[in-house]
Amino acid sequence: MIKNNKKAIFFVILCTVFTSLGQILLKIGAKSIYSFISIITNISLILGFLSYAIGAVLLIISLKYADLSLVYPFIALSFIWVSIASIYLFNENISIINWIGLFSIIFGVSFIGLGSKNE
Repeated sequence: MIKNNKKAIFFVILCTVFTSLGQILLKIGAKSIYSFISIITNISLILGFLSYAIGAVLLIISLKYADLSLVYPFIALSFIWVSIASIYLFNENISIINWIGLFSIIFGVSFIGLGSKNE
Protein backbone atom coordinates (compact mmCIF):
# COMPACT_ATOMS: atom_id res chain seq x y z
CA MET A 1 0.00 0.00 0.00
CA ILE A 2 1.11 3.55 -0.72
CA LYS A 3 1.89 5.23 2.59
CA ASN A 4 0.99 8.89 2.74
CA ASN A 5 -0.53 9.29 6.18
CA LYS A 6 -0.83 13.09 6.05
CA LYS A 7 -2.86 12.91 2.87
CA ALA A 8 -5.02 10.11 4.29
CA ILE A 9 -5.65 12.01 7.52
CA PHE A 10 -6.56 15.16 5.57
CA PHE A 11 -9.12 13.25 3.48
CA VAL A 12 -10.62 11.39 6.43
CA ILE A 13 -11.01 14.61 8.45
CA LEU A 14 -12.71 16.19 5.42
CA CYS A 15 -14.86 13.06 5.27
CA THR A 16 -15.98 13.65 8.88
CA VAL A 17 -16.93 17.23 8.04
CA PHE A 18 -19.15 16.06 5.18
CA THR A 19 -20.73 13.20 7.12
CA SER A 20 -21.41 15.57 10.03
CA LEU A 21 -22.96 18.09 7.67
CA GLY A 22 -25.06 15.25 6.30
CA GLN A 23 -26.30 14.37 9.80
CA ILE A 24 -27.18 17.99 10.52
CA LEU A 25 -29.06 18.29 7.23
CA LEU A 26 -30.94 15.06 7.98
CA LYS A 27 -31.93 16.48 11.39
CA ILE A 28 -33.18 19.67 9.74
CA GLY A 29 -35.03 17.70 7.06
CA ALA A 30 -36.59 15.32 9.59
CA LYS A 31 -38.59 18.19 11.06
CA SER A 32 -40.71 18.43 7.93
CA ILE A 33 -41.51 14.79 7.18
CA TYR A 34 -45.23 14.17 6.90
CA SER A 35 -45.53 11.65 4.07
CA PHE A 36 -43.47 9.64 1.63
CA ILE A 37 -43.62 12.51 -0.86
CA SER A 38 -42.29 14.92 1.76
CA ILE A 39 -39.31 12.58 2.23
CA ILE A 40 -38.33 12.31 -1.43
CA THR A 41 -38.86 16.03 -2.12
CA ASN A 42 -37.18 17.34 1.01
CA ILE A 43 -34.13 19.39 -0.05
CA SER A 44 -32.44 19.08 3.35
CA LEU A 45 -32.74 15.29 3.25
CA ILE A 46 -31.47 15.12 -0.32
CA LEU A 47 -28.50 17.35 0.51
CA GLY A 48 -27.87 15.29 3.65
CA PHE A 49 -27.67 12.06 1.64
CA LEU A 50 -25.47 13.78 -0.93
CA SER A 51 -23.17 15.00 1.83
CA TYR A 52 -22.93 11.44 3.17
CA ALA A 53 -22.04 10.21 -0.33
CA ILE A 54 -19.27 12.79 -0.64
CA GLY A 55 -18.00 11.72 2.78
CA ALA A 56 -17.96 8.08 1.64
CA VAL A 57 -15.92 8.98 -1.45
CA LEU A 58 -13.46 10.93 0.71
CA LEU A 59 -13.13 7.95 3.04
CA ILE A 60 -12.37 5.69 0.08
CA ILE A 61 -9.72 8.14 -1.10
CA SER A 62 -8.15 8.26 2.37
CA LEU A 63 -8.04 4.45 2.47
CA LYS A 64 -5.97 4.54 -0.71
CA TYR A 65 -3.17 6.27 1.21
CA ALA A 66 -3.16 4.57 4.62
CA ASP A 67 -4.25 1.52 6.57
CA LEU A 68 -7.81 1.16 7.77
CA SER A 69 -6.55 0.89 11.36
CA LEU A 70 -5.13 4.42 11.07
CA VAL A 71 -7.92 6.04 9.07
CA TYR A 72 -11.08 4.67 10.66
CA PRO A 73 -10.63 5.97 14.23
CA PHE A 74 -10.68 9.50 12.81
CA ILE A 75 -14.35 8.91 11.94
CA ALA A 76 -15.01 9.54 15.64
CA LEU A 77 -14.35 13.23 14.97
CA SER A 78 -17.88 13.33 13.56
CA PHE A 79 -19.11 13.15 17.15
CA ILE A 80 -17.20 16.35 17.89
CA TRP A 81 -18.48 18.30 14.88
CA VAL A 82 -22.10 17.19 15.37
CA SER A 83 -22.05 17.98 19.10
CA ILE A 84 -20.67 21.47 18.53
CA ALA A 85 -23.12 22.13 15.70
CA SER A 86 -26.01 20.85 17.85
CA ILE A 87 -25.22 23.44 20.50
CA TYR A 88 -25.20 26.34 18.03
CA LEU A 89 -27.83 25.25 15.51
CA PHE A 90 -30.36 23.41 17.67
CA ASN A 91 -29.70 24.92 21.12
CA GLU A 92 -29.04 21.47 22.53
CA ASN A 93 -27.40 21.04 25.91
CA ILE A 94 -24.38 18.77 26.25
CA SER A 95 -23.95 17.14 29.66
CA ILE A 96 -20.65 17.08 31.50
CA ILE A 97 -20.31 13.34 30.92
CA ASN A 98 -20.76 13.93 27.18
CA TRP A 99 -18.06 16.62 27.27
CA ILE A 100 -15.73 14.15 28.98
CA GLY A 101 -16.48 11.66 26.20
CA LEU A 102 -15.84 14.29 23.52
CA PHE A 103 -12.49 15.24 25.03
CA SER A 104 -11.61 11.55 25.26
CA ILE A 105 -12.27 11.25 21.53
CA ILE A 106 -10.05 14.27 20.83
CA PHE A 107 -7.21 12.81 22.89
CA GLY A 108 -7.63 9.36 21.36
CA VAL A 109 -7.58 10.64 17.79
CA SER A 110 -4.57 12.82 18.63
CA PHE A 111 -2.67 9.78 19.91
CA ILE A 112 -3.51 7.84 16.76
CA GLY A 113 -2.34 10.74 14.60
CA LEU A 114 0.89 11.06 16.57
CA GLY A 115 1.47 7.33 16.39
CA SER A 116 1.18 7.41 12.61
CA LYS A 117 4.21 9.71 12.45
CA ASN A 118 6.37 7.00 14.00
CA GLU A 119 5.90 4.62 11.04
